[in-house]
Amino acid sequence: MIPSTADTIGRQVAALVRDLAARADLDRTRAYRLRLAADEIATNAVTHGGVDVVHLCGGVAEDRVWVVLEDAAPAFDPRTHDPSAVLATDPEDRAPGGLGLFLVHSGVDELLYDRVDDRNRTTLVVHREQG
Repeated sequence: MIPSTADTIGRQVAALVRDLAARADLDRTRAYRLRLAADEIATNAVTHGGVDVVHLCGGVAEDRVWVVLEDAAPAFDPRTHDPSAVLATDPEDRAPGGLGLFLVHSGVDELLYDRVDDRNRTTLVVHREQG
């Protein structure tokens, strides 16, 4: 469980991804992308979803590393986010924010979502480098 402060969320996400990356011998780029995506989903659940707790776990398989985030916020499927309007706006004319989910989409190899027992379950996957 993650208490609902931005600092705590960031530390918990970083610790989990650091552990997973070490276990998987994940390169720095993939580890960073996974950490950034997980931090964005968790922070959004607290900031926009109004939850007090985000459940966080992860794992390592032969070809992938994943993080699963669960929260009791109102239903929100991050796969449906379309950043095209923000991206089409000149950076000088953009309001702050609006690109976090774009970073999630572009940073992970797989983005999965389920609504289970009135909870959002978001799974972020990066593929391990095959050598």
